[in-house]
Amino acid sequence: MSKYQALPLRTRLFAKLTASSDYLAKAPDAFLKSFQQAGVNPLLGRVLFGKNETMARIVEQKVPCEAGDVTVRCYYPVLDVDLPVILFFHAGGWVIGNLETHDALCRRIAKLTGCLVISVDYALAPWVKYPVPVLQGEAVLQWVMSQGAAIHANPQKIIVMGDSAGGNLSAVLARKYRQDILAQVLIYPILDATLTSQSVQQYSDAPVLSKKMVQFFVDCYIRTQADKYQEDVSPLFATDFNNLPPCLMITGEFDILREDGFAYVQKLKAAGNSTQHEHYPDIHGFISLPYLCASTQEATQAVVKFVKEKTSI
Repeated sequence: MSKYQALPLRTRLFAKLTASSDYLAKAPDAFLKSFQQAGVNPLLGRVLFGKNETMARIVEQKVPCEAGDVTVRCYYPVLDVDLPVILFFHAGGWVIGNLETHDALCRRIAKLTGCLVISVDYALAPWVKYPVPVLQGEAVLQWVMSQGAAIHANPQKIIVMGDSAGGNLSAVLARKYRQDILAQVLIYPILDATLTSQSVQQYSDAPVLSKKMVQFFVDCYIRTQADKYQEDVSPLFATDFNNLPPCLMITGEFDILREDGFAYVQKLKAAGNSTQHEHYPDIHGFISLPYLCASTQEATQAVVKFVKEKTSI
């Protein structure tokens, strides 16, 4: 862990605690299923993810989808109509994470942006594989566009946002539905499932997300090795980057996925897309860890500013 000495002490201590996080790859199925469904202990959640902001209203709904109905949790910061929407997809390598692990972050983003945040509880691998989460994301997007008035949302102002695997799904939707999406916020996203970038080699032992762990996630998500090269799995391999929604890319220096973000920004800019890239000296997952990481507040402010600028147009 010597390469991480530039990080604050509290972050390095957290890194040591997560250094052995490859245990999931060796866990029995029953344990993995329980882990996927587990909630967040209130005390631990406050230490890791910060305080829970009070919402005007929180509603859970089932959205129909042929690939499997999907639960969404809607965070209303105010009781109003025509609220801009943030369609949020959580991290976890398509394998872990749920509505509870990102509850504090979604509350925080909703309160600070004034947007209706809709968190998508997409189905998890390895029991469900690609392309099911993509299909569920598409179904939720169509639901928001068709049910705007009923859920007090403005279907003309939909932003996709996600971290890690959620950033992957957000990038996929932004490309496939570029005419329907106002903007995209990609927070240290997985964009190349082949895992061949420089940062994968440089930070193979990275805290929170090591090479072994992300390889396990990819192997759980794909059906065959050929899927890794599909643009809906690896958006970096897409062939058409024209006329994509404005993008805010958030990356961390000490993150195995760092180069994914850098390479995607280059492709977006080369195609003439409005692209903002904010890079921080931090680890994977930092935007969710306000008490453990030094960059959380600054990155959150960048997200809020970007969202407000786009939704005020």
